[in-house]
Amino acid sequence: MKHIIQHSLFLSIVSGILLMLAFPFSGSLTPLVFVAWVPLWCVAFRLKNTKRGALRFFAYSYLSLFLFNLGTTWWIWNATSGGAVMAFICNTLLMAGSLGLGFIAFRRLTAPWFIAGLSLTWLVFEFAHLNWELSWPWLTMGNFFSLRPSWVQWYEYTGILGGSLWVMAANWSGTLFTEQRKRYGYAIALAALLFLPYCISIGIQAFRKQPSNPRLQATVLLQPNIDPYTEKFSTDPVAQLQRMVALAQPYLQPKALVVGPETALQEAFVEANYRQTQSSELLNGTLQKSQTHWLIGASTFKVFSKKQSAACRALPNGLFYESYNTSAFLGSEQTNFIHKSKLVLGVEKIPFSTWLPFLEEWSINNGGTSGSLGIEPSPKIFRTEHGAYAPIICYESIYGAFVGEQCRQGAELLCIITNDGWWGKTPGHRQHNQFAALRAIETRKYVVRSGNTGISSVWSPEGACLKSLGYGKTGVVATKVPMLQGKTFYVQYGDYLGWVSMIAVVGLFAGFTLSKKKK
Repeated sequence: MKHIIQHSLFLSIVSGILLMLAFPFSGSLTPLVFVAWVPLWCVAFRLKNTKRGALRFFAYSYLSLFLFNLGTTWWIWNATSGGAVMAFICNTLLMAGSLGLGFIAFRRLTAPWFIAGLSLTWLVFEFAHLNWELSWPWLTMGNFFSLRPSWVQWYEYTGILGGSLWVMAANWSGTLFTEQRKRYGYAIALAALLFLPYCISIGIQAFRKQPSNPRLQATVLLQPNIDPYTEKFSTDPVAQLQRMVALAQPYLQPKALVVGPETALQEAFVEANYRQTQSSELLNGTLQKSQTHWLIGASTFKVFSKKQSAACRALPNGLFYESYNTSAFLGSEQTNFIHKSKLVLGVEKIPFSTWLPFLEEWSINNGGTSGSLGIEPSPKIFRTEHGAYAPIICYESIYGAFVGEQCRQGAELLCIITNDGWWGKTPGHRQHNQFAALRAIETRKYVVRSGNTGISSVWSPEGACLKSLGYGKTGVVATKVPMLQGKTFYVQYGDYLGWVSMIAVVGLFAGFTLSKKKK
């Protein structure tokens, strides 16, 4: 027994290390993801018929997945040590807990169906993790391929859950090849699962038709490189805006779109009173003279006569206000605001605070306002006479279905505005930047990205980075990008593979239960 425990402990550690090494910029050895789950699945296979097997498997899973979380997202510590600890512990708990439930549900099945049940349970977890209060889908298996866009051109049909399915299917066959006696068939299955999706991707890339004569949009991506800890929230907001206007000035031309980073307008204002702000006075002259439009981040408020949501706070005069992380589309004759929908846990959003209001006191203050912000209830886009633009604020860019909904509404260009300076020069900002490749493939749209401290970049619909300005540099990325119409299969149907996985899990469990009753 001691030997088995030691062996399982070793295998669990190996799984965690392989997942870490395969993830972008924590190793970037992407092929390892196709075997990373095999050691942990072997542990599950050997524990399935033992006493307290479920509890032991949960413990080994927790160890593997804690190493995975710590090794890939340790950079959260730079922004908040408490938040990082909570992220590592709680996210691992959710991951390992879901696998523990899968173990209990499918442990009496034969080896192929048992491992299939665990794999499907993981896919259901990923889908759920995209759509609930504690959402943190950074470590979804499909994100591993952001560094290898040529491998996953079929994301335009499946989204990142298709990549997760590919990973789990390969590990399923690899585990059975390792554990079963009749290995020949599983070896063939593993080879097919490794190479067939790659070949399909190459075929899609080779035969995909390019849009004919799309309208070009001149874009100016600002990277002011304002330190979020020492400068951004403590110096004159108008002076910061003047700095950005000076950066943009040499590149301005009629009908150009200037894209500024998240919360670039630090002169917080009530949206109805924007025209009365110093920021408006400063920008109006530039907008009228250059005939440009600006899509830029802002910190804004709205005032209400009644409490609208848990994020509303009372004012001394009996009114209520709500704070927003906002994208603003500003022109000489047009001003529109769209609020961030997908909020960062602990900083912009306190989960379950609608039912447990006292949790608001635990919020993390990373500059600006703290506590839960107001949200846009559904994705929106800026529709203008010049085109349709999707504003994607920071964290929203890791939600494929969210961006897909913006494209379903007619977005022709994806505009990511972010501030990754909280993490410092760590893998975090590089991972975040690279995920833009997946949004480009899923939607077959160009992506432009303005980061306060970087990376600012331009991405093609094939997921290739066309231009970029590195982290910690001050400057501009100026280019012309095609405005593309049309909807991919994924844009039309979203994360349907999540629903398919849920149905498969229920069907597998129901089939096993019914067959057991008949015996």
